[in-house]
Amino acid sequence: MKRGYRPLSTLVLLLSLLFLLVMAFNSGSGYAVAPPMLRVGISLSANHLVLTLESGDTLSSRASGSLVPLPPGSYRLENSGNGIRINDAAGNNCGVFGGPLQLVPAQGAFSIGNARYGSTYYGLLEVSTRGADALTAINIIDMETYLQGVIPREMPAAWGSYGGMEALKAQAVAARSYALYYLGAGRHKDDPYELCDGQHCQVYGGKDGRTANTDRAVAETRGRILAWNGQVIAPFYHSTNGGYTECSANVWTNPLPYLRSEPDPFDDPSNPENIRHHAALWEKDVPLEILTSLLTGSRSAVFVEKVDVIQPVFASGRVNELRISGGGQTVSFFKEQARTALGLRSQLYSVLQQPEPRVWIASAIDGITVKNSYTELEGKWAAGAHGIKCMLTGEQFTVLAADRRDTVPYMAYIFKGRGWGHGIGMSQYGAYNRARAGHTYGEILSFYYPGTQLLSAY
Repeated sequence: MKRGYRPLSTLVLLLSLLFLLVMAFNSGSGYAVAPPMLRVGISLSANHLVLTLESGDTLSSRASGSLVPLPPGSYRLENSGNGIRINDAAGNNCGVFGGPLQLVPAQGAFSIGNARYGSTYYGLLEVSTRGADALTAINIIDMETYLQGVIPREMPAAWGSYGGMEALKAQAVAARSYALYYLGAGRHKDDPYELCDGQHCQVYGGKDGRTANTDRAVAETRGRILAWNGQVIAPFYHSTNGGYTECSANVWTNPLPYLRSEPDPFDDPSNPENIRHHAALWEKDVPLEILTSLLTGSRSAVFVEKVDVIQPVFASGRVNELRISGGGQTVSFFKEQARTALGLRSQLYSVLQQPEPRVWIASAIDGITVKNSYTELEGKWAAGAHGIKCMLTGEQFTVLAADRRDTVPYMAYIFKGRGWGHGIGMSQYGAYNRARAGHTYGEILSFYYPGTQLLSAY
């Protein structure tokens, strides 16, 4: 057998074992003895892949079963239309090879120069063509090593040094359960991998960013998952809930018994004992022209007359229906639709009844950018490109920048809200505050996913 080449029979066996593992979790009939292997799609910043080969690394073509003889160095892999073309750092063509290509690193890790969320990864690398001109990069890695690359991307590792180690452990259990659930749910059924490395699944940065705190959180919860009636769950989580969790039916569609709406005093921005996220309280102005385009489908002359939160709202205070009306037309946004359409931080908000004039001014002092909102510019000073200053007088002004002309101040409806994210499941800041108050990771998870059980998967 050539080094680094995996015969078809071995692949079939591994896939069969993986299938049995997933079926065991989903049926509640049994558990594995080792972490499952995952296929994680690595996002690239271009259609090609920049790969660094170290001494002893083995690159092989699974199509031909032969080794790709390349010395150590940096290479650019491209989709040539009939295979994968490899060029060296000087641009010389090293050949076209049938994919997928598989890299077995001699030192246990490999480097991708244009990966979006990381640069160095443990495990194996598989590269295949996608479409006519793109490539797909897949990191084949075990669950626990995968989590070491997820936790520091999803929760601040420094929290572990300031009373938040139990929050990091709760995050590790939630991320492990989430990955395992979607491993069997076919989230990427049309792709050659089970999970991606972006927010669609969980942000994964490989070896980069690993810390002692997050590695410890993974190690001390090894194999632990959340289950409902013996079946692994998808434990959704978010940044901060503004003081109230939300049930899934009030944001999406399907009600789940372990995702409930409850007051959360440990994430309440009015509680002075809590460490508070900078967006726990937020304000956003939405210009009339944006609301008009949502009302009419274009920037027409129709005037938006009202923007209303329709009562009743949900028990948490989150908005069920936002209604925009004007010119005899009405459009409604339900549940999370308004948050997405208007770019709001959360579904927990109110709207001022009348639009106000707004202008944002950004300035920088000692490299620190400050952004302030003003209702008028009367009496403010403006400086031109040559440093000439003048005081502004009047009510409206024209700003020219990058071939664009804008009139300021503009009229906008003001949204004021709490929290950041969908509010379903675990609040990360709430978990941190609970950990600081002495809660264990099991107690944290029990609050955010009531009725679930902590089980050992392996």
